[in-house]
Amino acid sequence: MTGLFIYLCLFIFNWMLEYFYKSVTVWFIGFFPWAEIYVAVPAGFGLGLDIYSVVFWSAFGNYIPAVIISLSYDTLTGYPKINRWLQKFSSPKIKRKIDKNGVWTTIILTPWLGVWAMAATVKIFGMKSRPFLWASFVSIVIYALVLAALIRWGFDIFFKVAP
Repeated sequence: MTGLFIYLCLFIFNWMLEYFYKSVTVWFIGFFPWAEIYVAVPAGFGLGLDIYSVVFWSAFGNYIPAVIISLSYDTLTGYPKINRWLQKFSSPKIKRKIDKNGVWTTIILTPWLGVWAMAATVKIFGMKSRPFLWASFVSIVIYALVLAALIRWGFDIFFKVAP
């Protein structure tokens, strides 16, 4: 009986460790600037994760850069030289447009431009952190869900058609 218990504990530990490695891999791919969610979602399916884990870990990995850039931008602008250099890229006209349409622009463009580029761009043009973080979160989660659903349906169709 003790041997069975030890075997069961080792089996569960091995399964948890395997899941941890797969989820960290998907998280890191989502975090990495050139791969982001485009590669993280298919990689998660390729690693054998379920759709919920794929969406969660890829979206979480892809969202973290938005938080990091948002928080570090406010810190970096505390230095006068860096602040003067960053202010060269902003304009009051674009700031007004971003304040008016920035949330929708962020929701639409974040998946296409990438979260790293979008976060830097909206911060330089003066979008406030809270609306940007919400909009990028919504955009990343929607895109991860759509991409995962399309990939999952594609696999199902492929396996049903194939002999």
